[in-house]
Amino acid sequence: MHIETVTLWTADLNAQHAFYAATLGLEAIARTPARATLRAGRTLLTFQQHADFEGFYHLAFDIPRNRVDEAEVWLRARVPLLEDAKGVSRFPLSEGWNSESLYFGDAAGNILEFIVRRDLPSDSAAPFSPASILHVSELGVIVPDVTAAVLDLERRFGLSPFNEQGSTFSPVGDQGGLLIVVREGRGWFPTGRPAIAAPFRMTFEHQGRVNRLRNGERLQFP
Repeated sequence: MHIETVTLWTADLNAQHAFYAATLGLEAIARTPARATLRAGRTLLTFQQHADFEGFYHLAFDIPRNRVDEAEVWLRARVPLLEDAKGVSRFPLSEGWNSESLYFGDAAGNILEFIVRRDLPSDSAAPFSPASILHVSELGVIVPDVTAAVLDLERRFGLSPFNEQGSTFSPVGDQGGLLIVVREGRGWFPTGRPAIAAPFRMTFEHQGRVNRLRNGERLQFP
């Protein structure tokens, strides 16, 4: 699957726009008092202002698999990297994932990730820069019942479980794009911060069809 658009909520649109446009260097596509849209490679990322929003998200961006060393240097010059309890800040994942990740936070405390997927042909000859960000490849989906949510996503969209599965954590999709289905309260890697359900909107392409998904829209657009 390929994630085409993602809309997330924020209590401080100005701070988020400044972080993604200035700190990460993403191209600003559109801006109104209520929302801001930026280009993250092949994905359009939108933030929607809502003063009462208190949640947070997990979002991953694919980067070229041969540029992780440069990406780490580039990130460290701009933001602190998130560490686990042992002080580790660069994470090779299990054989099933065959990937490596760097985690950091944005202006609102969302847990962001740069990830290289070694099974995908994403090598780049260019030095690492904001243009190296390929697309949004993961979005955390927080639910009360992971098993039921995974079955529902498979029934509605034909999405299959990916790699490791469990009652509190189940990725769905493929290496091109994943929904990380997590039970509310489970700790997010690498910090252990408990997951909180938050509203989002997204569109994604899967098997030639564009799908729309939304979650937890308890808040209203202004």
